[in-house]
Amino acid sequence: MEVIGKTIKEILSALLRKINENVIAVNELEEFRTKFDVKGRNVEEAIEKFSTKIIDYFNKKNAVFENLDVEIIPGKKWTFNCLLSGKRFERINKNFKNVKIMGLEEGIDGWKLYFSLE
Repeated sequence: MEVIGKTIKEILSALLRKINENVIAVNELEEFRTKFDVKGRNVEEAIEKFSTKIIDYFNKKNAVFENLDVEIIPGKKWTFNCLLSGKRFERINKNFKNVKIMGLEEGIDGWKLYFSLE
């Protein structure tokens, strides 16, 4: 699978939408907000840690996020300060356990992220 965006923020939002497309949520319970940070040696590692956190929220809180606000801090380690909102559900069904980042390319028009749901 792949997602395209002009910025890393757009890539993260598109990745979140693609993940959500592969989730079936049953019986909405309440609104849910959370805030977390992820760090990686490079952008790909930070994106992979971001997706792992999202899947942890699926598994532990039955939360599906609809809105993402992220501050990206590049440097020796890349940091994503994430603020997400969505809904908690009684049950979530998904046919994958994790997201594997296959590659990230920067081009003239923006970024392309290649990944798979495993």
